[in-house]
This record gives sequence, structure tokens and C-alpha cells, in this order.
Amino acid sequence: MLKTVQFALTVWLVLTLNFLLPRLMPGNPLADLDNPLGAPVPLSQEARARIMAYYGLDQPLPIQYQNYLRGLARGDLGWSIYYKAPVGHVLVGRLRWTLGLVGVATVLYVGLGVVLGAVSAWQRGSALDQGLLLTTFATGAFPAFFLAMLLIVLFAVKLKWLPLGGAQSVALLLAPWPQRTVDIARHMVLPVLALLLTSLADVYYLTRNSLGQVLGEGYITVARAKGLRERTLLFRHALPNALLPVVTLASLRLGTIVMGAMLVEVTFAYPGIGQAIYEASIARDYPLLQGAFLVTMLSIMAANLLADGLYGLLDPRVRRAP
Repeated sequence: MLKTVQFALTVWLVLTLNFLLPRLMPGNPLADLDNPLGAPVPLSQEARARIMAYYGLDQPLPIQYQNYLRGLARGDLGWSIYYKAPVGHVLVGRLRWTLGLVGVATVLYVGLGVVLGAVSAWQRGSALDQGLLLTTFATGAFPAFFLAMLLIVLFAVKLKWLPLGGAQSVALLLAPWPQRTVDIARHMVLPVLALLLTSLADVYYLTRNSLGQVLGEGYITVARAKGLRERTLLFRHALPNALLPVVTLASLRLGTIVMGAMLVEVTFAYPGIGQAIYEASIARDYPLLQGAFLVTMLSIMAANLLADGLYGLLDPRVRRAP
């Protein structure tokens, strides 16, 4: 019951902040429409009043908040001022790119961090261990967007191995699906690499330290004395117990990697949620900002719930707890 109340309060707080944050931004929400250079025909006073009334911007803030909650209850995220389309349709088209980017980067950095951390803990103090410590520390010190710019300069500008940005080549939009798949994968390499390199260190360090402690436990010594193979000892007995804090860390870091992905998307002009938030921020598109923030926050909360479930699968004591 307590968890249900806490979850409900968290959802209400998220929805309230989602409403307030765009309105705390300086500027006019209709600045993009009022700009004579951005629109072929400047808005008349009558047209401006109609648009303000349509979006409820002429109402007091409490009334706007009530209308916002009523719209969410109906599943209506509003109409994007910038794209002139339903916010839900805009976000669905953008969300698939962000989910692909974050999903691939998360699987790779968690998997690689666990493997490298296990190898480093197993060979603690060796030259390989020291090299991995130095490399992960160096890559983890860079902000994601800064490392993304370095990767663009090296692999896209200097070596010309990979595209500068975007999610796919315009010339291949009508190409057969195998060719399009390869093109999309090539465009995803640098953004994923930027997120992977900047997120790897935490999982690597935690796995290395956690596994080092587990390897010193008495049951590991007993299992080794029984003649179990070293590989079986590491991957079947030691590593599952060491993964418990890694699951917690990965769930807590999901918000960080999502925010990092948004900055990386802007750097690479990748058409995800981050790029949509950037464009909506410039245009002061309140409905699109609210929808994008809402999708982002709810995705992070869903990932935390998933992490709780995975924690229960890895630790039988959690499943047996009242």
C-alpha cells in the first residue's frame, strides 16, 4: 500500500513539474509564429487571440493546469505549435529513434562493463587490470556531447568512415530494407559509441569491486576446493551475486543516459526526443515540450519498476520478503 501511495505521489509530482517547467522558460510561446522572418504572413491580432484561446494561454495558470490534467485523462497531449500536428504523432515518430539509441547503448555498456569488470576482478593487479582502469577512467571523464564532437571530427570528418549525423541517408529512403538497415546502423554507430564510452566506467568499477568482494567469500573458497572449473566458478557462482548492485546502478543511471542521449541527438542532429525538445524549446512549443518531458519521465519510472522486478529475479531473498 505504501509503495502504491509513493508511486501515485511521484506520478502527480512528475505531471505537475511537466506542466510548470515549460511555463517557467523566458520568452513568448508564440514567438516563432510572430516572427515575420519565420512566417510568410505575420499573425494578426485576431489570429493571435484565437491561437491563445485554443491553447488556453489566455487563462489563469490554475485553469491551464486543470485543462492540462483533463487532456491527459483523455489521452490528449495537445497540438504542436511548431509542427502543426498532434503531439502524440510527433512523439511516436521521434520515440522510436530514441528508444533504439538508448536501448542499444544500454545493452552494450552494461554488458561490456560487466564483462570487463569481471575480467579485471579476476586478474586484479595485472597489467590488463591497470590498463582497463586507466581507459575507462579516461573515457568516463568526457561529457557525452563533447566526446560526440570528437568522434565526429575523427571518424566523420578526418577518416570519412561514418556519416556526420542524421538517422538515415535521404538517398536511401526508398532503397531495399537490407540496404536501409545497414545505412541506419552506420548512422547509429557514433551516437551509440559516445553514450557507451561515457557510461561504461560506472558499471565496470562497480562490477570489479563487487565481484572482488564476492570472490573473497567462504563459499567461493569451498567451491574451489571441490574442484569446480574456474569459468564455472566465476560465471555461475560469483558473478550472479555480484550483479545485484549493477542492476540497481543501471536503473538509476537510466535517467542520466537518457539525458545524455538527448544531448548526443542534438550534436548528431539525430531525430529523436532530444532533438524534438531542442526544437520545441527554441519555438516555445509548450504542448510538445510537455509531451516530450512526460514521455521521458514516465519511461524512466517504468525502467525503475522493471529494475525492481529484475532485482527480485536475481535475489531470491527479495522474492521471499513480505
